Amino acid sequence: MNSTPANAVPTCFVEADSQLQLARRATVECIGTLLLTTVAAGAGLAVTQAEPGNHGFALLLGALATSGALVGLIFAFGKVSGGHFNPLITLLQWLTRERTGKCAAAYVTGQLIGAALGAGIANTLFPTPSMGQAITTPTVALVASEFIASAGLMTIVFGCMRSGLAVTGPIAVGAWLFAAIIATPSGSYANPAITVASLIAHGPIHLSVQTVWLYTPAELFGALLALLIVAIGYPRKDLPDAVDQQVDRGALQP
Repeated sequence: MNSTPANAVPTCFVEADSQLQLARRATVECIGTLLLTTVAAGAGLAVTQAEPGNHGFALLLGALATSGALVGLIFAFGKVSGGHFNPLITLLQWLTRERTGKCAAAYVTGQLIGAALGAGIANTLFPTPSMGQAITTPTVALVASEFIASAGLMTIVFGCMRSGLAVTGPIAVGAWLFAAIIATPSGSYANPAITVASLIAHGPIHLSVQTVWLYTPAELFGALLALLIVAIGYPRKDLPDAVDQQVDRGALQP
């Protein structure tokens, strides 16, 4: 069976060939998340060491580095695995039956391992004597910030995916992430893999256990809100047939 219909319209965050070995696709998700986390953690450490105390400068450069890395990684690996590097995307595709449970489990496992390895690499590249000043008890505003940042990010991801314009995904996601890192008090983690990995990361990205326990559900609930928003904008019955087939085919493969 040909995995791509002849009249399919290319879209984003869906692999070009869903018959490619799952192990290879999950490995790409692991590598991509590793590189993304290395940049996210490393950028904070680099700027903190170069300009200690200059929070605004660190925020701006961290946003540039993280969003730029994500855009590049999605362009590089999107055709192989879909370029998720974020369990929220994978889990929402599973919930909407666009990806099997086996595939989703493999992807999320790869993403979590990759994020942990990326944090470890950043720690090695920028050795520091302390983990950084983690927020011990996050405020309601910080938890709400993660909810909003995640809802916005997943709305962008799935809105672009439903639009059928493949090139829009990486650019739109990078633009949102850059804006959200600067505009939200939590710094827009919006990614459970990076949030969990922040437990072992040094520098500004580091989070306490309690913060991770609160941020992660907020991110998941924000992602669920995004599904409702996207369903209003792009009801499945209104999708062009070619795009619908391209999106649905992920549910037919492991």
